[in-house]
Amino acid sequence: MTDMTPAWTPYADPNGLWFNTTDADAAGQVLAGGTFQFDTTADFGLTVLSGADGSVIRRDVWTPQPTDGVFWVKLSADGSIAAAGGWQTMDSSTGTYVGRLRVIRVSDGLVLLDQATGSRVNQIAMSPDGRWLAAGCGATYSGTGQQIYLYELTGDTYTALGGFTSSANSIQTLAMSDDGKWILAGLYGSPGVILFQNIDRMLVEFATWSIPASARAAGAEPDSLDTRRFVREHRAALKRRNALGAEAESGSSGAYIKFVTITPDGSAMAAAMSGTNGVAYFTRTNFISTKQPDWTFAPSGITTSSNLSIAADGSFVVLGSNGSGTIPVPGGGTIPQGLVTRINHQGTRGAQAWQTAVEYDPNPCNHMLAWGDNVLSCGTGEPKTGGLTEGRFYVLRASDGAILGRYPTAVMNWPFQMSANGQFALGGSDDGHLYGFNARGNWDDAV
Repeated sequence: MTDMTPAWTPYADPNGLWFNTTDADAAGQVLAGGTFQFDTTADFGLTVLSGADGSVIRRDVWTPQPTDGVFWVKLSADGSIAAAGGWQTMDSSTGTYVGRLRVIRVSDGLVLLDQATGSRVNQIAMSPDGRWLAAGCGATYSGTGQQIYLYELTGDTYTALGGFTSSANSIQTLAMSDDGKWILAGLYGSPGVILFQNIDRMLVEFATWSIPASARAAGAEPDSLDTRRFVREHRAALKRRNALGAEAESGSSGAYIKFVTITPDGSAMAAAMSGTNGVAYFTRTNFISTKQPDWTFAPSGITTSSNLSIAADGSFVVLGSNGSGTIPVPGGGTIPQGLVTRINHQGTRGAQAWQTAVEYDPNPCNHMLAWGDNVLSCGTGEPKTGGLTEGRFYVLRASDGAILGRYPTAVMNWPFQMSANGQFALGGSDDGHLYGFNARGNWDDAV
């Protein structure tokens, strides 16, 4: 294993804001990053870069200035459409919490959608052609209203369709089949997973499943082990605003869904569960028929899981998790150990193919697998009391878990998103930079 070399000088946000989320078009020619920072009002927004040289194609700074900013970005496969979602305002005096979903045409910056949402946009799903767009929002941070917003692109405008509203739940994560027909949602609460079909431009529930009560209790995620600190950081922010209400989450409330993924044709899907619960795997026909997963699998050594991708043919999933162990470092001492695990689908059970230790904990990105599911990427790092850990970007070989490339950063990283063809990857860091890497000279010869 050798450290990777960036393709160009890392792009620095003008205000030093964290890059919390990234995406790449299928060819790695258009890249996008969104800025976010806890408990801060600033020039947050979306930055679109050229994969060739890291130059800025488009900056879309949100006005008026949002608080906390962009939590998720998504690009169409050809890079022509860029979506960003997050938090706009949080007014503790009135109890009003407003999220925002904004979509632009990259070529000229034309705004295709600018939607206020009833709570923070946690994740965005988009069909590769950009026709269908869905955004999942959280009700748990004193937000209200619709939790899944669904749109269809008609001309130069995204038209709102029939979404999903549930005041009792928060949509943590969304995944969409390539044709926009099937949408999988992972929730904080019960039900934990909902499979929707887009029928006549309306979301229709086809199957739901919740983590069993015994697993919710046994696999509850202690607040101190939550990789992304969804709960801890926002509880702290709300407390500072004297706005910690009855809906506030706590790490002791039981296991919940952290990430979902779906095959391009929607025939298979999986959900990563918090705590030590691991993965639930579903084939669509069985899920609709039995309302149960085909299998669940909990890799050894994990404390919670935050990232998940499924192979295009549904034959395996890869899971990014916090690890219970540590890794020794030269000169003495240890650092936290993260784990990346491949789990093969074998009918009614999952079988672990390999497990690779990485430095620090893997964090979510749009999709880990790329290049015909031959390689995968992840960014690592974590918040800690009094500051941040260092971070890493990793590229692994999917067949055996071998580490093909690694790049260290001084502080933690959230996403490391590879283009579908596996030729380029974009990482975002809390050091305020976007890092781009070519396959050539880094990982292409090892696959």
